[in-house]
Amino acid sequence: MQTKKKKRRLKRKVKIFLGGFACLAIVLCMVLFISRFLKDPEEALPAPEVETIATLCIDPGHGGYDSGTIGADGAMEKDINLEIALQIGKQITKKEPRIKVVYTRTSDEVTWPEEEVKDLEARVKFAEEQNADYYLSVHMNSNNSPSVYGYEFYIKENDSFSRAVTRKIVKNLDEAEWHYHRGTMNVEEYPLYVVTESKIPAMLFEAGFMSNYSECTELQQTKNQKIIAKGVAQAYIDQILKDKLPDEDKETKKEEE
Repeated sequence: MQTKKKKRRLKRKVKIFLGGFACLAIVLCMVLFISRFLKDPEEALPAPEVETIATLCIDPGHGGYDSGTIGADGAMEKDINLEIALQIGKQITKKEPRIKVVYTRTSDEVTWPEEEVKDLEARVKFAEEQNADYYLSVHMNSNNSPSVYGYEFYIKENDSFSRAVTRKIVKNLDEAEWHYHRGTMNVEEYPLYVVTESKIPAMLFEAGFMSNYSECTELQQTKNQKIIAKGVAQAYIDQILKDKLPDEDKETKKEEE
């Protein structure tokens, strides 16, 4: 009799222990999930599938064997181009995931031949292979005079989409107090292969002058790169929505009013 009672007590203790262990495991799992969610909700939940309404090809100018302009402080254009280009794409993806962003390069490595003409051809071809709807090339400028500064755009004369984007960028950067706009040039007067040979709306954006020591330094600062990137990204988002989803764009404007 005593033995049976002991066995029953032992079984009860085992059940209690296992039950407590199971509860503890469940609690720990919940704590881990909640802590991860609070840390980064976007990582904790699966990203919802979104329909792509347009594809923007962003081309950080130069790269690899080609450093581009060397700044007044020794900085290389290719590095600043890449940082700003990636930031533009990041802002677009974050604010409007329905716009697909592709890059001709995402690091200092390039996949095309080390020859200027083939280099440029490869960039345009990449955009075509990706079925891109729009093309943006990011560059820095240079001038013999170290006092020249500001940003400018190069587009085709009949490219109404890119022209509208330039106006929006200027507005956004003015509001962010990033100056100043030197103008929008037509590639018919200043030929640039990646714009001239693109069959889609294309723009080359010269974000500033690396020959100007002060501006060259400012262009390397993360906070300024984000200001520029946000202004450019929002301009493309607004114009793409207007171009691809005109009805939705009208509804958005009504809500803002």
